[in-house]
Amino acid sequence: MTDAGEFERVAQIDELPDRGFVRVAVGEHSVLVAKLDDGVYATENQCSHANSALEDGRFRLGRISCPLHGLIFDFRTGQVMGGSLTLVGLRTFDTRVDDGQVYVRREPNEPRVGIMKR
Repeated sequence: MTDAGEFERVAQIDELPDRGFVRVAVGEHSVLVAKLDDGVYATENQCSHANSALEDGRFRLGRISCPLHGLIFDFRTGQVMGGSLTLVGLRTFDTRVDDGQVYVRREPNEPRVGIMKR
């Protein structure tokens, strides 16, 4: 079990849009937080390929695309979706919801390498 001190409160659950995300700061990290059908997820706000901010990318069906070159990532896992190159995915962050408050773990998970099939 993770110590409560490792998590940072970032929002109330009702502040998260149904079809989008919010950008928050978690420690030194810029993080995107989204409420999807199966839970709340958080991912790094930086493309692992081009180092550009993802917050201006297209977000749809639990996927986010890089606005610079269109690479698509699974928001839940950070994995690259499709393509023919083996790329490093996004770093994701553990989340939890407690009494209507959304918390994000301060340290990211290691990114996944490889391509996730659509």
